[in-house]
Amino acid sequence: MMRMLKIRSQHHFSNMLASAIFSAAIGILYFSYDPSPADADPNDMAIVATKPVPIPVIAYKPTELSQPKPGDKANSATSQTPQQNGTLTGRMALLMNMLLLEKGCRYLETVPDYTATFSKQEYVGGSLTENQVINFKCRHKPFSVYMKWVVGDKGQELLYVDGQNEEKMLVKMGGLKGRLMPTLKLDPHGSLAMQESRYPITKAGIKALAETIIDFRKKDLDENLNTECVMLPNQKFDGKDCYCFIAHFANAKESPSYRKSVIYIDHKTCLPIFVRGFGWPEDGLASASAEELDEKTLIESYSFTDINLKSELATTEFSDKNTDYRFRR
Repeated sequence: MMRMLKIRSQHHFSNMLASAIFSAAIGILYFSYDPSPADADPNDMAIVATKPVPIPVIAYKPTELSQPKPGDKANSATSQTPQQNGTLTGRMALLMNMLLLEKGCRYLETVPDYTATFSKQEYVGGSLTENQVINFKCRHKPFSVYMKWVVGDKGQELLYVDGQNEEKMLVKMGGLKGRLMPTLKLDPHGSLAMQESRYPITKAGIKALAETIIDFRKKDLDENLNTECVMLPNQKFDGKDCYCFIAHFANAKESPSYRKSVIYIDHKTCLPIFVRGFGWPEDGLASASAEELDEKTLIESYSFTDINLKSELATTEFSDKNTDYRFRR
């Protein structure tokens, strides 16, 4: 009798243990599983399924930039190599880069809003982030941005509207964190917001990117910096005909942040659709090849694809009350 009771007790305990393990497994599965919810963007799967846009391979190699002598204003930025096969170099290339982007900005002023697929990779917090792919919506007046990550922090959403939400940006985390944490309300220029990006959300979008580059080109031209720049015609990015501008900077004193920049500008719209910036190398890369040097010094990479400049977005696309978004959950 005692033996039977002992067997039944052990059997009961085993059943309880199995039940507990099963319940725990179901709980873990519930919190970690990330199916396409009812509020999912129908474009998410399409974007994830598409192959990344290949990074263009550029055959151009810079010359050795000579250091300007004291009082000597003649340098590579002021030199004008004759045009060959549509290629511009020196000051003419810098000027053309600026003029095309200014034309693109004027065009964007006629566009109230647009959507795009935004890809970015940045050096922040001492390391280079993985590539992120984002559904991007932008309205120019009032300046408004909605972003939803489909690669990287999948499911994360961000909303910023100038003049609303106490000038804060709303962030809803993706995955398990999004289920457990409420919507965050962050200062766009605060330390928490800037942990994830080189630029504040107020500088997001194609127009802000173009304006930032224009400011750099004006500095190159106005201060007569020792910058080598070349414009390569007949280039392509994402199937679009582009001008490609490659700038190399002489030293960190003249250009503290950038050693090199690569900019692709769409022929049709004059908008920057692919931009990469490279920093100065650390010790130990003196003998590195040009390709290895670029790989080790990449500090930012941005691209805009699937651009729709006739999106005619409704006001609700930039509202935290939009039922397709998760800011209220």
